[in-house]
This record gives sequence, structure tokens and C-alpha cells, in this order.
Amino acid sequence: KDNKKNMTKKEVVKSHIENVTDKVGEVAIHYGFTVIKPPHITSDDNSKYKQFKDFDHYGDTLEKIALTRWYSENRLETESQPISVHFKKPLSGAMQKKKTGTEMYGFEIMGSTKATSEALILKCVLSALDDLGYKDLYLDINSIGDKESISKFEREIQSYFRKNHHILPAKLRNDFKKNHYSFIIENHPDSREFLKNAPQTVSTLSEAGRMHFKEVLESIEAFEVPYKIKSSAISNKHYSAYTIFEIRQISEKKDEDGELLAYGYRYNHLAKKIGIKKEIPSVGATLIVKKHPSLSKKVVIKNIKKPKFYLVQLGSIAKLKILNVVEMLRKNKITVYHSITKDKIAGQLNGAEYMKASHVLIMGQKEAIENSMVVRNLINREQDTVPISELADFLKNIDKDDVKKKKKR
Repeated sequence: KDNKKNMTKKEVVKSHIENVTDKVGEVAIHYGFTVIKPPHITSDDNSKYKQFKDFDHYGDTLEKIALTRWYSENRLETESQPISVHFKKPLSGAMQKKKTGTEMYGFEIMGSTKATSEALILKCVLSALDDLGYKDLYLDINSIGDKESISKFEREIQSYFRKNHHILPAKLRNDFKKNHYSFIIENHPDSREFLKNAPQTVSTLSEAGRMHFKEVLESIEAFEVPYKIKSSAISNKHYSAYTIFEIRQISEKKDEDGELLAYGYRYNHLAKKIGIKKEIPSVGATLIVKKHPSLSKKVVIKNIKKPKFYLVQLGSIAKLKILNVVEMLRKNKITVYHSITKDKIAGQLNGAEYMKASHVLIMGQKEAIENSMVVRNLINREQDTVPISELADFLKNIDKDDVKKKKKR
């Protein structure tokens, strides 16, 4: 503890950064995540957990508390936002236990309210699953909206119960009274008639909630992954907000849910609930996969090629297309910096300057419609407009030219 007090903030954060990762971590790095050694769960975290225990459907609330505390203790809000981190799970001291023969991974984006954070985390997880050979994936998704939306849903579901509780057996009536969120999630066969006409969270969304969910769904449609809105996907009402999602593999049995491979949700209100003065808007995802030969191969992080390109997007159409460009470049082993969660060009260009990129790749509305990209050299200000289909080869040639110039020197 004394040593930690004498360390600067950046040194404290740096002490959490991993030097080695695996296949999933390599994918995460391409999407802009920093691989960290996650914080340990403390006795104080356990104490704060008690208020959420009855609503901890995924069993990961302790983890979220520890990560939120870590972010606050290290004053990460003073760094460029958002903070995107990736780590192996479960955390030391967590209640979550991984099944034999599986690996678990966490992805967190902290410090952003943008729907693009959900899009980024989903695209990264889907890409990792694709690299591990998972096919026939689909997405269940829902939204509980903001505090206004949640309050409205609470009123409507309670009113519905008072009018229709006679449909339910006595035990299920008691289950509803005890915890109607767990009641909805469990979706017991004897409750299906009751739930068929019950209010759904998406029908009680405020204007802000509807806009946020609309932006998330538009991003998913650009990924070309099948999805459906699942009304029984509900997260912890005490600290969660907006989006909940689950990624599954299509089951051979039509009436059954497929195997759960990943899940995630937004938890904007947790910080204040555990005594931190300001809210920390955050979204997290957990990946649960079978052990795979590629996961045993270690990747030294410093050997992953440092990007020289910085991706900039402007406008709604570009925002929807840009993550597919990141994935195309990743598959061509071209890493890029980006600020996908930022809308303004100034913030993105500042990021390019800060990261000492040699080129920016710009997609505005015009380029998004034409499926092209402007590649601008930040040193001599020359630029070219390149079709997306030719972009990888174009950037590889820039790399080759740079290598030749270095050899001449």
C-alpha cells in the first residue's frame, strides 16, 4: 500500500496492464481494448454487493463493483474517454465460477454513454467467436431504457399483475411479488399465458431510451447477424440501463434457446449506488467459450504491430459501416487506432495526433455511400480516395514504401 501511494496515477494504471495475451486478447487489441490484470474483489466490494444480490441474474455484479471501484480509485475519468479494457475471468474473489473445459473473458467500455459503445463491444465479441470457429450465431437483445423508462415499466407491470394475477398458480404469484424481474427472466411454462400480454420494457421506453435502442439496432443490422428482441432479457434494475444482449449458437431443436456464448449489459448507475459521487456510464460483455488450441498459444502484446493509421468517421451512415471496415482490416492483419465512440472530427483528429499516426483514414457521408475511404498523409497532407475493396492492399503498400525508405536511410 505504501508503495502504491508513492506511485503516480499512470504508474498505478500501468501496473495493471498485461504483457501477454491469447487469441481473444489479440482480437480485443485490434478493436482498441487494453489487456489488463483485473482488480481483486475486496471485502468492501462484498459488503456493497448485498444490496444487489437478489437481482444478480448473471452472477457478475461483484465484478462490476470491483471494476467501477478500480476506475474511480485510479481517477481514470481524467484520461481520454472512454476506457476500454479486456481481461480473463473470473476475477479473484468473484462468485462466478467457470465451467470445466471453458474459458471466460471480460470486455468493458467505461466512460461513454454512446450507443456506439454497445456496437463496438458486440462487434469485438462476434469477431472473437468467428475466429474461434463458432458459426450460426444469433443475438437476443432488449432495452430497459433510462430511469424514467424503468419507473414507467414498474408501474405498468404492477398494474397488470393486480388485474391478472388470477391467471397464475399461487406459487408463481408469490414469486412475482418477491422479485418480478426474476419471474420474467425465468419464463416458467405456467407463467407464459400471463406474460403473453404483459407490458414489455421496450414499450415503456422514454424518448431518450427509444433513440439509444434505435441506434444500437441500426449498428447490429450493419453486422449482418440475425437478431430478435427478447422481452425476458432484463438486467439488474438497481444499477443497469438501456441495453441487454445475449449471443447464442442456433440450436438444432427449434423450440430451445441455443448455447449461451456471450452476454452483456449497460450499467450506468452502479457508481453512485456504491458511494461514488459521479455516475460512470459503462457497458460490459462476458465471453464464455470452450477451450481451444489457439487459446493456449500466448501472444506477446508488444509484438503486435503498432498502428500507424487512425480511423475517423463522420455522420450516421459512416458510423454504421466503420466497424465492418475495422474487421476487414483486422483480417488483413492491419491494426488501426480509432475513436469510434466520438462523433466530432476535432476529438478524433486530436486522437490521431496524440497517437502519432502517420495517416488518417476518413469516412464521411459521401464515402460511406460510395463505399470508399479518404487516406490522408498527416506529414505532407497528400490524400487519396480508395475503394473499401482495395483499402487493405493500399495500406499494405504504404507500409512497404515506409520500409524501403527506412532501408535507404
